Amino acid sequence: MVFLGLGAFLIWLAVKDLTEDDKMQIEKSLSEANYVWIALSMAAGILAHISRAIRWKMLLAPLGFVPKLNNTFYAVMVGYLGNLAFPRLGEVLRCGILKRYEKIPLPQSFGTVITERVIDVFILFCLFIVSTWLEYERIKTYLTENIIHPMKLKFHSLFENKMMLFLLLGIFIVALLAIFIFRKKIFQNPIVQKIRTILLNFLEGIRSVAKVNNLFLFVFHSLFIWSMYFMSLYICVFTFNETKSMTVSDCLVIMTFGSLGVIATPGGIGAYQWIVLQIMLLWGYSTAMGVAFGWVAWLAQTAVVLLVGLLSFGLLAINNKEK
Repeated sequence: MVFLGLGAFLIWLAVKDLTEDDKMQIEKSLSEANYVWIALSMAAGILAHISRAIRWKMLLAPLGFVPKLNNTFYAVMVGYLGNLAFPRLGEVLRCGILKRYEKIPLPQSFGTVITERVIDVFILFCLFIVSTWLEYERIKTYLTENIIHPMKLKFHSLFENKMMLFLLLGIFIVALLAIFIFRKKIFQNPIVQKIRTILLNFLEGIRSVAKVNNLFLFVFHSLFIWSMYFMSLYICVFTFNETKSMTVSDCLVIMTFGSLGVIATPGGIGAYQWIVLQIMLLWGYSTAMGVAFGWVAWLAQTAVVLLVGLLSFGLLAINNKEK
């Protein structure tokens, strides 16, 4: 509920200052939009999800598990559907599906999912660097005023508060001493031993990336996934006449920074649209165009998750009747 509340607040923040003229422009832009491009954007999104299912299957193979590709794909899509309800719920759901229909233990499958996330974060980090470098002159003022300067103030006030620093240091030292003194009893505890077993299985899942049969194909799918994410956004620029001049680097900035919104709220609702609006205002687009483009780009991929996710949920039961 907190995440949904944040999304609702950001939606309100994005539209609260819209004038009647802005609303008329949004309505006009949406009525004149070419929705063929939206269909192509959705197709690119589906290709990314299929590639993700193949990559996940490759990670599970070194662990001795060979799930059916259709079950892996259905699990991925149902997972995305779960993320619309609550952030990161999807990771648990997709592993639970493979446990039920493919008998793959949760710790190992969850370890491979974490591996996926680590790889995705690394790629996203690289894209952040590239997009910021390409558009540094246009975004440096915004970053300085809204991110860098506030962080400097926050950490400066923390370091000035010596009492708080000594308190935190004292708590940390006491905790380390307690763990060292009672380490034998702690590690003999049945709950701790169970956690240790789970962590070992979990690490086994993470190490699977070094054992994939075809590393080149694995890297290809990792890059292809993000290429399709980018294409699903870039294709959307042709939906409106006003955005057809948007460049590849413009879209790269929107995709990378917009990804933060997807992490912040369920499915990125509210947060994604707000981030896209801020970037497009920085680019010189009108508020109406920023709102319209943000919603269309978000709805294109959310529709894929809703439609294919719900379909996958039904197909799981139909295609695995015996199980």
